[in-house]
Formats: sequence, C-alpha cells, structure tokens
Amino acid sequence: MSEIDAVVLAGGRSRRMGRDKALLPFGGYTTLAEYQFRRLEKIFPRVYLSAKTNKFPFEAPLILDQSDEHSPMVALASVLAQSQASSLFLLGVDMPFVSSRLIKSLIEKLRTHPHALIVAARTPAGPEPLCALYRRDLLPEVEILLSRGLHRLQTLYEAVPTHYLDVENPEELSNLNRPQDYKRAQKIGELFPKGNR
Repeated sequence: MSEIDAVVLAGGRSRRMGRDKALLPFGGYTTLAEYQFRRLEKIFPRVYLSAKTNKFPFEAPLILDQSDEHSPMVALASVLAQSQASSLFLLGVDMPFVSSRLIKSLIEKLRTHPHALIVAARTPAGPEPLCALYRRDLLPEVEILLSRGLHRLQTLYEAVPTHYLDVENPEELSNLNRPQDYKRAQKIGELFPKGNR
C-alpha cells in the first residue's frame, strides 16, 4: 500500500468560467488537467484524476464520482473509497500555482502529526480544502456526513482532528474561477512552461 497518492479534482461545473476549466489549455499543455497531473507526477508515486466522466484527452488513471451530486465531499468519498493509499493529497484542478515546496511541507506536517486526519493549507481567508491531505481513515466520517445531506468540507474539518499549514504567499492558492482569472494565470504560467514549478 502506497503511503500517499495524489488526486486532481476536475469534476466541477465551472459555472463562473462558462466552460469546463479542466479542459482549458495551460502552461504548455492542451489542458489544465494535464498540467496539474504532470506536476504532481514528479512528487507522488501515483496520481489520479477525479471527475464525473472520462472527458480528458490524455491517458491518466481516473476515479469516477460514485454519486451524481456535485460537491467536493462527494469527490472525497469516492477517492477515499477507491484508492489503496493510506493518505491522499487533493488538489483542485483550478489551482495551478500551488508550489511543490508547499505540497512537500504539507506532507511533512502530516508525518509529524500522526493523529491528524486532515492537514490543509490555510491563508488569512481560511483553510483551502482543495489543497490538503486526507487520511483514508476518514471515509466512515465522510459517509456519515453525506448521509445527513452535509456536503461542506468545513463540516468535516470541524468534526475530526485537523492541522493547518499557514501559507506565506496566498497567491499560491489562487483559483481560476472566471475568464479574467484564467487570462491573468496564463500570463503567469508562461513563466513556468511544462509545469516547472
């Protein structure tokens, strides 16, 4: 059993973007999903894509959501149930500037806090659940919350032992939610071709 695998969450509706942001070109790759996948391949032994369907124009291991509902909690339940790793690093597909240094710092914090079930990046605005590590032992709690109709990951954070890593540069956790965010990120991404971050 691998200690930690990574999952790129790419099953969102992208309503504010107006088109599927996982499939937007980025950083020298034909899709943002592949940009993220290739970056994480350099850090983790296995990387998966999480989505509702296999919509990706490149080969990658896929974990399909086990529910038609759209929420990060549903995606978390699916990946925890289907992965064999003891812990998973989850990264939102629309967060291209999370550095390898930050990811490795999160991993180190998880290793030095064996009782924590979650280790998440945090800015002054609060925790970022889609740049976080989750232990597989969380699955029963996640399933209980979903059975109660509770889909906010913050609810999970309040229910289990959680540790945080304060991020020095909040820009690392910037989301590409709107077309203007994507245009700005493309200009920054040109400085880091082929995912070299």
